[in-house]
Amino acid sequence: MTANDATTSPDRPIADKTGLPIVAPVFEAFLGDDYATLPAQIRLLHDVPAPRRWVGRASVKRGHSLWARLIAGIFGFPPGSDDTSVSVTMTPQNGGELWERQFGDKRFRSFLMVKDGCMTERFGPFTFTLGLHVADGQLHFPVATGRVGPVRFPKVLLPVSIAREYEANGRFHFDVALKAPLTGALMVHYQGWLEREA
Repeated sequence: MTANDATTSPDRPIADKTGLPIVAPVFEAFLGDDYATLPAQIRLLHDVPAPRRWVGRASVKRGHSLWARLIAGIFGFPPGSDDTSVSVTMTPQNGGELWERQFGDKRFRSFLMVKDGCMTERFGPFTFTLGLHVADGQLHFPVATGRVGPVRFPKVLLPVSIAREYEANGRFHFDVALKAPLTGALMVHYQGWLEREA
């Protein structure tokens, strides 16, 4: 099964030993055979049959242009910091996963699910299709399309996402840079590491 397999269904019920249905983790279901090629810590983070919380440290750089700051504010991205605590709580629900990220005191959420064979991420009324793929042992999250409600964005209005997850020294790392549409100005760049909370 591949990421383009139209029969992929991340919310297909699977019975456990008790006979109760469980939800197949979204990323594994979408990526298919490519998922097994990812390093262990990335696979562990995306193994979300039940709520999971990961904690660590991060740095955050915010863009300075008015346009970039306006869009970053709409999405609730965290303020700049050389070093801050970070946590990510992932909760399976409604055939997808609710991700709640907290940088220091700042919290923002998104909802990821597979729809029409594509991985999507929703921030409030904004929904983005991700070109999620594995390359060089890393997981990449480029933005492919976007819409607000039912209205699709023209390509020129899409943000640019340079986002990846990778493993280094046996630890999960993330590196996410988001650039504003039209100008390409930096909105936010956050990077750091996470470990599974005991």
